[in-house]
Amino acid sequence: MGQNSLYTVPDNRSYTVADVPDVKVLNSLGFYPGTVVHKKKRYGWGGPVLVNIATREIALGKDLASAILVKEDKE
Repeated sequence: MGQNSLYTVPDNRSYTVADVPDVKVLNSLGFYPGTVVHKKKRYGWGGPVLVNIATREIALGKDLASAILVKEDKE
């Protein structure tokens, strides 16, 4: 599987971050290339994406989630 945005990949799966925009808030939340995130749910109508990263649950807006590229984690 190639790289896709965190916004468009299927829910309820784990992914490895491939590329992250240079946005300080994402770095402070722990989004770096190589980080494993679990996408729980994407809300409809352009709503946020709910992800687990380490021990935290984070909601990301569509613009940020669309800018994060991920690869499916081969667990």
